Amino acid sequence: MNECERIEESLGRWHDGELSAGESDVMRAHVAGCANCSAAQQRLEKIELALSKLLVAEAPKIEFAPFWRELERRIDEKTPWHKELIDWARGWFEAPRSAWAVPALIAVLLAVISYESYFPFWRSRNNLATVESIDSYGRNVALLREDESKTTVIWLYQNQEDDEGAEETPQPSPAF
Repeated sequence: MNECERIEESLGRWHDGELSAGESDVMRAHVAGCANCSAAQQRLEKIELALSKLLVAEAPKIEFAPFWRELERRIDEKTPWHKELIDWARGWFEAPRSAWAVPALIAVLLAVISYESYFPFWRSRNNLATVESIDSYGRNVALLREDESKTTVIWLYQNQEDDEGAEETPQPSPAF
């Protein structure tokens, strides 16, 4: 953006007295030396003059009494309690206040799903049990897990087939 474009954007604020003294001095110096910006300032002054003449000529014709009466009636009017309640509720559910609702809903859903034992209709109806075998330090362990009754059975056993062919003495292993 060049200097003239910046000046033309600020002409309205300068004309209304919204710029600081330093900015006003810069504007005044530029407009005095630039024909394009000076012409833009003159156009802005002509528009303001035309509008002010129109407002001065038309303002006496406008009757403001009905406007002020209606404004006073609206100020004095008592709002019903249910409208106040609706306005209050709208305030809570508009952004950014409603930003809490999404994480709260997710937390409630996770809590409900995690407590499936309290809600039997969400539980699966199949009664499956799983058996896992683990071989560790020459010992065999089998686990049976059954979900519906939440039962786990642990079997510790020694495989007879592996011991028949072994001539070495088994090393001591940790006891369970």
